[in-house]
Amino acid sequence: MDIKSKLNIAQTLLNQLGNALSNLVNTGSDVFEDPTLKSRLKDFHTAYNEARQRLENPSLCIATLGTTSSGKSTIVNALMGRRIAPIEAGEMSGGILKLKHSDKHQLTIEKTPDAPWETGEWIGLNDEEIYNRIQQAMHTYHEARKKKEYIAPQITSYVPLFPACDSNLSGLPEGVSIEFLDLPGLKSVQDRTNLAIIQPQVGKAFSLVALDYMQVDEQHRQRLLEELKRVVEYLQGRTDSMIFILNRVDQRGSDDLPLNERLEKLKLEIQTTLNLPKLPDVIPFNARLLYYAQCAWGTTPLNTPSTVTSETRQQLLNCLFRDCATVIKENVTGDRNLKNWFRQLEDNLEDGIIPDDYQMRRILFYALRWSGGEALWNCIRIRLQESFSELVILPALLDVFNSFDAFKDALNILIETSKINNQEQVKAEREKVTQVRQDLEKNLKKINGDFKKEVKKIIEALKTDEPKVIEQLKKEAQAKKREGFSHIFDAVSFVEGDLTTSLIAPVRDAFQNNQSAYELEDNLGEIITSALAKDIAKQYDNVSRRIQKFAVVSDDLHRKVRADDSKAIQELEHDERYVRLLYHTMRQAITARAEFSLQGKAKQFEDALQSLVNEQLKRLKISLSQQELSSVNLDLESAVMSYLHNQLTQNLPTLPEKFFEIPDNIEQRNTTENEIVDTEEYEEKVKKAKYEKYQESYQSGSCFKSTKTRTKTRPVEYIETVTKTRDIYEDIEYIELLLPSSNTMAKQWSEGIEKGKEQLWDLLCDWIISRLDYVSNIFGESIIDITNLAERALAEQARIIDHEFEEKKQFWESIEVKEEKVIESIKQLEKEFK
Repeated sequence: MDIKSKLNIAQTLLNQLGNALSNLVNTGSDVFEDPTLKSRLKDFHTAYNEARQRLENPSLCIATLGTTSSGKSTIVNALMGRRIAPIEAGEMSGGILKLKHSDKHQLTIEKTPDAPWETGEWIGLNDEEIYNRIQQAMHTYHEARKKKEYIAPQITSYVPLFPACDSNLSGLPEGVSIEFLDLPGLKSVQDRTNLAIIQPQVGKAFSLVALDYMQVDEQHRQRLLEELKRVVEYLQGRTDSMIFILNRVDQRGSDDLPLNERLEKLKLEIQTTLNLPKLPDVIPFNARLLYYAQCAWGTTPLNTPSTVTSETRQQLLNCLFRDCATVIKENVTGDRNLKNWFRQLEDNLEDGIIPDDYQMRRILFYALRWSGGEALWNCIRIRLQESFSELVILPALLDVFNSFDAFKDALNILIETSKINNQEQVKAEREKVTQVRQDLEKNLKKINGDFKKEVKKIIEALKTDEPKVIEQLKKEAQAKKREGFSHIFDAVSFVEGDLTTSLIAPVRDAFQNNQSAYELEDNLGEIITSALAKDIAKQYDNVSRRIQKFAVVSDDLHRKVRADDSKAIQELEHDERYVRLLYHTMRQAITARAEFSLQGKAKQFEDALQSLVNEQLKRLKISLSQQELSSVNLDLESAVMSYLHNQLTQNLPTLPEKFFEIPDNIEQRNTTENEIVDTEEYEEKVKKAKYEKYQESYQSGSCFKSTKTRTKTRPVEYIETVTKTRDIYEDIEYIELLLPSSNTMAKQWSEGIEKGKEQLWDLLCDWIISRLDYVSNIFGESIIDITNLAERALAEQARIIDHEFEEKKQFWESIEVKEEKVIESIKQLEKEFK
């Protein structure tokens, strides 16, 4: 069945449903004045009217995702046939750019808090003016976010789009509007707020995922696939409606692997990386060739005249022949006539002769074929045919299905009550309803309390961080069919690992490798916001300069100054202040990155939480059965549960706001040391010895003796006064500052995360429990609402039994018949599209 047929069937069946419901309501308008039925009917009409509006004016959104600098904006411009999305050499896209088909030329830049760029609405702008305003807003945003984080620009451009003007391209029937959603690269979205704005829009769109051919070689491919996984996971793109575009294949070298061989290998790796059920579509593409050619033709259908000016066409074709010469040469080789034709075109352009529409159609024909544009549009047509119902029709009908169930089940209570024909049965049912109301609070508290205890028990077990415990919890969750619950079990470990590798390690390594502040800022800019990356780099620069004056002692940094040296004390205070500022900024970055990482997994968390809610609903439903609410004819259980489901779909949970608080461990202490402060002279009497000579007489000779003299020396002691110098000691007060080394900093930050893990588990526990409380509260409100309805119906039936039972019986039989026709219509819709 083609798309037009699917739309016609959906519109026809929805109209039949509306007519059948109108017939039902008109049969007994007084019945639907009951406050509960009136509220349910109002909810249905709101959902029904919105669905009609969406099906009468269906819109398909095509989102462009992609890895860094993969040419996303060039692809968008090429596909829509005009230069609107700013094309930047670097990663300068920012915010969300919506491009909607319209005959008017209008630009809207939404007002966001504190936006430093110009906001407002402009009508009658040409393409260049629109392009310049968008580019200026994005440039201003990128400059401003270096100092402070902002909600990124939210921009919508209303212009004619080629695939909407020529439906042969997309295969979409007339009346189906098309819009492009040009998204920034993931490196430009590093905060939770902007990520949360983008995610729900991507989830509703058909996605084109751009990859850069220059990153698929052996050296870079693994990094490319890891980035691709982050892009798809964090932006929550639908993998069942996704086409991959391998852009810049014109950059292939002579020594590269054959393109088909590289494509097949890439398909297998993408399938494995994203866990796809089958091989993805990967289209080799040359966006620049198609961009020049398509914009030189414009947005009018190919069987009508082009509205592009000669000046614009000449400018674009000159760029085409200059930038795409190699591609043209490769494709005309072997066809001399075609080669000569292109050569003549180029010569004519040099002479100022602009190709006419006939020649331009032929240029575009070859550009579509050589660029991969033809293959891409063929693939888009097939994939849109397959997924149009899931992308456009079903989302428009879901609220209709849910609100109708709530209305139908409430009405059935009145229908079944009308069949009671004796007062004894009325009395029994009224007593039963009264008893349920009395037991409600006690039962709800018990069920909710038991569930909370179980959740808290799980969280306390997870805090142990024991792999065996976590593995056992995963098995228990799987046994209880809590799908996706392992994402919550792994959440903290994921955040811890991400923070260590992406944030803590780079700062530590920067200290150890003496990196420049600019290099660190560039590295961190891929992980956190520009403002935070700049702040960390600034504090790193200050700290790295100052710690050079510190001595390394046991992997810590020490510096002390005298307590009476005011200048040195002031310098030491600055040393401490800058380290504390670094810690403060790192704490901010760690918290922001943790929030961003968990926001990237928001869909998995919500799915996991929904599995818990479903289990809670089962327990609540069992409690209804135990109360014998539906043991006779009144199906109060269905009425309660359908209303509950309808309410829950409209109130999805959000993630907790704060995660980690990291203390700093910087020590300053006063010490006293006994030191030499001066020297002094003093006299000291010293006993000394010196030698003196004296004459000694002696006898000489053996027979004839004679007396002789000789000179000898002997020691003589004396006292001498000597002047000496000695040191003067005093107790000196010092102020000593102990700072952590780079390794110690990293260790302390990691320990802070480790300590914060328990708090994170508590926050996640509170998040889960608050959702369960919400479900219990809605369940209680639903019980009260439905039992009130039943009591009113039973009271009225007690009156009717004694006065006009047969007359009213026929009336309610007519209501029941017409309700069956409404149910038949809704079943047909569900069969076709649910």
